Amino acid sequence: MLSILPRFCSLVALAALVTFTSTVDAQVYRGRRAGKTISPTGRLADCNLSGAVFMETNKAFNAIDGGRCILNGARFELSEPSGDMGPYVPLEGVDLRHSSWVAVDFLTPPVLRYANAAQANFSSIHTDGEPVEMVDATGLIATKAKFHGAQTALWFVQGASFNEAEFTSTLLNGWTTDPLSYEGMFESAPESMRAMTASGAKFENCLLEECNLAGASFDGSALILTKFSEECVLNGCNFDNVIIEETDFLEANLSGASLKSARLDEASFEGCNLTGAVFSNAVIRESNFSGAEMRGVSFAHAIVEGSDFTGTDLSTSNLTNAVMKDLIGTPPALPQDFVIKSHELETVNADNDTLRTPVYDIVISESRYNDGYRQKKAQN
Repeated sequence: MLSILPRFCSLVALAALVTFTSTVDAQVYRGRRAGKTISPTGRLADCNLSGAVFMETNKAFNAIDGGRCILNGARFELSEPSGDMGPYVPLEGVDLRHSSWVAVDFLTPPVLRYANAAQANFSSIHTDGEPVEMVDATGLIATKAKFHGAQTALWFVQGASFNEAEFTSTLLNGWTTDPLSYEGMFESAPESMRAMTASGAKFENCLLEECNLAGASFDGSALILTKFSEECVLNGCNFDNVIIEETDFLEANLSGASLKSARLDEASFEGCNLTGAVFSNAVIRESNFSGAEMRGVSFAHAIVEGSDFTGTDLSTSNLTNAVMKDLIGTPPALPQDFVIKSHELETVNADNDTLRTPVYDIVISESRYNDGYRQKKAQN
């Protein structure tokens, strides 16, 4: 019995030490909450670091387990290590799933290269009220992430995934997947995975300026009250099945873009390069194509109503089985087999006055048929 007693006492002491250590750890994490200045040195899981100020953040921050970590209102003032572009917040390859970074202030940019930020919340991120810029987001996974009110500039997004992400009142300035932009800045992604994806994403009241996202996929996304300005490069992009409402593509390059089965309402492509773009099976209402380059555009099986083609040339376009009616403005040049049919559209305003607007339809030329096909179709 006496020989057992010392061993029992040792076990009790060990248990007490473990309990004390856990208590100290708990106190340490509580001490890192709002208003504290910290340098993370350990693994952070399911933590709350709201309002914390991060000073001289070093490589140890890579130990963060972002699962549901909360950093709302935190501030990254200084960071280590430093690279060619200066100091940065090292989040490369880090698990940031479900973490929350609302209103985080980055005085030094984060490196999000190959980080997994699925369902994370980056709403209202900024740099002293200015955009968070020079961010290497190559290969970033931001599926279902939120960027409400975020201010971003010069993000390098080769191979990044923003599928089903939400962008509301977001500034995206200078986002790029252009290999030439990467040279001397960051390492490019493998050639086979450089296109950005934003399938099923939502862009509402956003501004995209000077972005080069050639070949990106936006299929199934929604673009509402959004503006692409400063000649954005979107050639070869996939906009199949998108919903585009009151969105402007001002002088954007959309050559070779696919908008199959898209739904467009009050969209503007004024001055755009739409060479070879495909609108087949799309439904387009009250949209503006004035001054756009439309060589080789396809509207096959599309429904186009109340839109403006002033200053365009559709003579090389595919209008097979397209319904193009009640169009406004100056009629475009047409393929040989199509003609303009002018008429007036009557509408009633709020004062119950009838207004007559001159409009036109684009229809197949009657001279194309010599077998009575038109008459037979009309009788049926």
